[in-house]
Amino acid sequence: MVRKLLIITIIWAVIILILSGIPGSSLPKAPLFNIPHLDKWIHAALYFPLAIFIVAEFDLSRNLIISLAAPFFTMLIVALYGGLIELAQDHLFVNRSADVVDLAFDLFGGLFGITFYYLLLKGWFRKQSRR
Repeated sequence: MVRKLLIITIIWAVIILILSGIPGSSLPKAPLFNIPHLDKWIHAALYFPLAIFIVAEFDLSRNLIISLAAPFFTMLIVALYGGLIELAQDHLFVNRSADVVDLAFDLFGGLFGITFYYLLLKGWFRKQSRR
């Protein structure tokens, strides 16, 4: 199960990277996308499943210390990844810029994902890992 989770986590992280690198001029201009601060909530929505996948990997570890520190390690990875992507948007990606509020919503999505995992998904992931 952990190996599958790692693959899913990497795929999701690449999806986040690709979506974060789309030039600002290429983003949709439809009225649906004119909702105030929609982009911030999209950040939270992207990092929500990433945090679930990461915290599940750590929580399912056979190493007790890693399992117990799963929320900390998860938030550290979410913060580093979100921060690196913000830096890439500022320095590497075309027509994009860094925004500390985007990073804050990445962290919010990460915290919500961890909470969701422990409240609702932990048992399911553990059951799946025994198969």
